Amino acid sequence: MTQGIAGRVAEIEVLDAFLADRSAEPRAVLVEGAPGIGKTTLLRAMFEHARGSGYAVAMCQPTRSEMDLSYAGLVGLLGDLGADVLEALPAPQARVLRTILRLEDGAEPVDRLSLGLATVAAVRELASRRPLLVAVDDAQWLDQPTARTLSFVVRRLAGSATRVAVVRTRGAVPVPAQMERTGSDEAIDWSAELARAMPKGRFETLAVGPVDPSDLSRILRRGLGWAPSWPRVVRIAELSEGNPLHALELARAVGAAGSDAGLETSPPDSVLELARARIAALPDNVRGAVELAAVPRDPRLNLLGHLDPAASDLREALETAARQGIVTVDSDRVRFTHPVLAAAAYGSIPGGRRRDLHRAMAMLSDNLEERARHLATATDTPDAQVAVALEGAAEQAWRRGAPDAAADLLHLACRLTPAEDADALARRRIAYGRLLHSAGDAPGAVAELESLVASLPAGLLRAAALFHLMYVVRLSGRLERAVEHGLQSAAEAEADPLFQAEVLELLSRISDNDIGRKLDAARRALEAVDRVPRPDPEVVFQVRAALVEAEFYAGLGIHLDRLEGLQPGTTVRFPPVRTATHGDDLVGRLLAYDGRIDEGLDLLRGMYERAAVESRSILPAILGWMADAQLMAGRFAEAHELTREAVERTEETGGAGGLPWEVGLHAVALARLGRLDEAEAAARGVVEAPGTAIGLDAAPAELALGIAAASRGDAVAALAHLRALDGLKRAAGIREPRLCAHAGEYVEALLAVGEPDQAADVLAILEEEARTSGGRWSLAVAARCRGLLLAARGDVSEAVSATERSLELFEGLPTPFERARTLLLVGQLRRRRREKRPAREALDEALGIFERAGTPVWTERVRAELARIPDHQAANGLSPTEERVARLAAQGLTNQEIADRAFLSLKTVEVNLTRVYRKLGVRRAALAQRLAERRGADPSA
Repeated sequence: MTQGIAGRVAEIEVLDAFLADRSAEPRAVLVEGAPGIGKTTLLRAMFEHARGSGYAVAMCQPTRSEMDLSYAGLVGLLGDLGADVLEALPAPQARVLRTILRLEDGAEPVDRLSLGLATVAAVRELASRRPLLVAVDDAQWLDQPTARTLSFVVRRLAGSATRVAVVRTRGAVPVPAQMERTGSDEAIDWSAELARAMPKGRFETLAVGPVDPSDLSRILRRGLGWAPSWPRVVRIAELSEGNPLHALELARAVGAAGSDAGLETSPPDSVLELARARIAALPDNVRGAVELAAVPRDPRLNLLGHLDPAASDLREALETAARQGIVTVDSDRVRFTHPVLAAAAYGSIPGGRRRDLHRAMAMLSDNLEERARHLATATDTPDAQVAVALEGAAEQAWRRGAPDAAADLLHLACRLTPAEDADALARRRIAYGRLLHSAGDAPGAVAELESLVASLPAGLLRAAALFHLMYVVRLSGRLERAVEHGLQSAAEAEADPLFQAEVLELLSRISDNDIGRKLDAARRALEAVDRVPRPDPEVVFQVRAALVEAEFYAGLGIHLDRLEGLQPGTTVRFPPVRTATHGDDLVGRLLAYDGRIDEGLDLLRGMYERAAVESRSILPAILGWMADAQLMAGRFAEAHELTREAVERTEETGGAGGLPWEVGLHAVALARLGRLDEAEAAARGVVEAPGTAIGLDAAPAELALGIAAASRGDAVAALAHLRALDGLKRAAGIREPRLCAHAGEYVEALLAVGEPDQAADVLAILEEEARTSGGRWSLAVAARCRGLLLAARGDVSEAVSATERSLELFEGLPTPFERARTLLLVGQLRRRRREKRPAREALDEALGIFERAGTPVWTERVRAELARIPDHQAANGLSPTEERVARLAAQGLTNQEIADRAFLSLKTVEVNLTRVYRKLGVRRAALAQRLAERRGADPSA
């Protein structure tokens, strides 16, 4: 990279190494520092060096004026995407990109997931041809839809030679009040985002600091054509704190090279104030042209001429500004040399003229969103027409997959809605609250909708506000409050049966704490739909789905077949009603409970991908559902990662410490992984939280505490927590054993404290509910518990039969951990009957499963059991693992098949077979015969 950048030798070395790395894996660098410190200079130099080194480069330089326009940054980044790249993409993805880049008019809405996937495909296509540098300058000013899309993209670059460089300003330049957004500033923490997205060791942060006086002198000479005397340079360096832009503005402020103006007075100490003084010192015609260029998003000479027809000699005036380093003029395009100068120029425009210019820009813009924003900036008082324009722009932004931009526009629309348009204002506030939730501001959404509900009289409008409030409150972890809102909304929606059906459907879906109410609401929703001559197919589908779920919770089984043939609908309503438009939350979860875990996870992952860009506030719930499925599958490390992310996502969207249900599932995963102290700390944070009514949401935390206590051998404490969990479940009326799946743990705890009669009562309920719901997993667990109870009563033969039935029921189910628990019991019972070989086989298989699952507590239990079996084969020197691998190899299985069957890695299988051959003195072909001889030598083996 060029060495001509004064004072940046170390930074250049870092960026040179960054570009010299030609690995096929992605790598990222975050460049950050104060305004004017030189970050953009470094990025532009890297940009040029990358081009000269054979890189393809996609770069965007967002400005403050573009921050409110959805996908402005993405258009800048992909604006030069060649036709050949688009043609290489699947047609739907190419269409999405052409629509966003305005290469064609899209008749259909663009959802943000499709856009994210299309952008990933385009980036990968570019990177497949040659190394690719994706560079973003001033990331804090990216429009939020672009920022979300880039966040989505960088997490999906594995295996591509893509380099990502992001420049972020710490303590961004203050901007005039007229330019401030109504929403929050940068919502993406690029440091955390890039660290999470990149492979280990392939992300670094480059902090750009001050330069010393010597380098500052060279910078001043290059920028001004002269430099002050050395003592004055030292003073400028001191006042500017080594900031090159600040130093340049200070030097300009105190005169030319021979000036004797002192620096002992107090010059402005803000870069922005210095820039304002510099703009104010321009000749009138030059200042007017510069101010004019600060208004449009993309200033061009022809546009500026239409914006102010009275302005003359614009090119000459702007070229004068260019010679003074304020702007650049490239053909007809005008760009400020630094965002500070753009902010200063905009801030110097008198208020009346600023409004006139924005009004004129609204007339010139062909973009609905841009036009509406200019109208809003030009309007000081409520204006019904401007509010309508903003609402229309908000819907367009939302349909393009930009809920954050849409929420911002709706906020403006509400502010400019006249007081006499009370119903319109209420509808806009409902939409605003819901879009705040979609954009990730859950507390803001709740506050807005609660405020609106308090201001409305009873009726359909308030029912609508309560309906949306019910949704966002439930996802914020406040179940009881959400139910109250739902009951009130349903009562006030009586005059509109189709809407009432939607309210009752959602009320049913959230009423996990009262299954009677859950069933009743679903049935009433169905009755309301039946009163409508031609009901919306989407509402019919959702109502039927709610009834399927309610019956499952009531222990009546899983009947997804009842949804076959129903059309969930394709109409996307504004404001949004639900994230799971095709019932994928319900169907995904029920598939998992039905033993089709990976099918269910696929649906939930798809929902997660959509929500990650469309409705971030629902991410914790989806991650919790996915984690629940992974716990069922015995994939505890995966469940731990999902629940850890769920807690992080809750905090991102305004929660503190995670929601009770997800934190409880996190604790369950930790307990299974043997991290008992962490599990107990997390779970106690839920069940001991002061002043909160958590109710059923505390169930996973109680389960985690029960597992942790049992793992420590404290059966009394385990029983207390499991009994509390059982009480929560029974109080809610849940009769499905697969929900809050604790019955097996509960029976074991009762037997451990010497309460076989009570264990028999709990087991009888489990067996009855398992038969009614028809779940094989529940029946298999019940059979194992029956074996435990029989063994505790001394009937070992019947206990063995019960455990064998349990194994038969587990056969084919993707629940290896629970099957391994049955195998452990089989091994214990067989050992008690002195059946050493079957006992060892069962325990060896259980050991492999527990080792693969990463559950040290259960692994040690199996090893302790194996140690109690006399090993008459010690002379041959085979360990239990070697014995297991040898038997499978003797059956003719390949090494990979042995690894899959024994839950071992391929390398472990190969190492153990090598040891077996050496110890037995045979090769693979003679292995079966040698093992048979060993069994003959020890009939009990």
